[in-house]
Amino acid sequence: MASENLMTSITKAYPKMTKAEKKVADIVLSKPQEVLRATITDLARICGVGETSVFRFCRTLSLNGYQDFKLSLALDSTSAEPVHPKDTVNVLDAKDCKAIAKNVLQAYHAALENAYSAFNFKAISKTVDLILTSRSLNLFGFGGSGTSANEAKNKFLKILPHVTYNADSHIQLTQAALLGQNDLALIFCNSGVTKDCIEIAKICHTNGVAVVFITMFLKTPAAPYCNVILPCGANEGPMEGGSIAAKTSQLYLVDILYAEVYRQLGERALENKKKTSRVITEKMM
Repeated sequence: MASENLMTSITKAYPKMTKAEKKVADIVLSKPQEVLRATITDLARICGVGETSVFRFCRTLSLNGYQDFKLSLALDSTSAEPVHPKDTVNVLDAKDCKAIAKNVLQAYHAALENAYSAFNFKAISKTVDLILTSRSLNLFGFGGSGTSANEAKNKFLKILPHVTYNADSHIQLTQAALLGQNDLALIFCNSGVTKDCIEIAKICHTNGVAVVFITMFLKTPAAPYCNVILPCGANEGPMEGGSIAAKTSQLYLVDILYAEVYRQLGERALENKKKTSRVITEKMM
């Protein structure tokens, strides 16, 4: 159950809610753990209302939006344990380190299987085409998604000359502002609703830059600004950023993109890999 404070707020506001808002309140009051796992689209479908009604429900509670509501629900939960859907492994459900290791192994296996089944291989192929035909590959992302963007930079720099990623949000926005029609923006955003990621997509789109948006939320507000929406990631609760499922899915995708680009580049990729490997080898004892 969610905390008494949040439940009390919902209960007190209930008489003044619209009929649609009350439907949302009923689900939140009865199934708070399920709500933590739901996107705004999911909750609207479960309640039989529009997404606007869910948003108005949040505003009725004096919250800034749906993500603010989910964070409040998670932080005020009577249980500090993360929520685990039925098809994932609770890695904390163990008696010793070896059991923890076994659970983590199972979690990685499950994440890889789920990621593979969710991939859109036409979108992956289109992304590879854009990487191969663009003047530069520009990577964006924050938090756990930023880690994936940085890993993509580290891999692609071994075979491509113009690959950029910077963890600073201001630098990412600045970088996006100077890109042009021959450049590619690859944006990692698991939730699909990170404001800076959406803004970067919008800036790039305005400048005629090809945009690939990597997200688990296909109805992301960034969609109108993207050439490709690439499904990838996991539905995380607000207390589960950087989960094994989301991280594994994104890194799996990075390896797929890299391997396919390498395959299509052929001898050029091999020669570039030799050059970059040689300069690093010279730094070793």
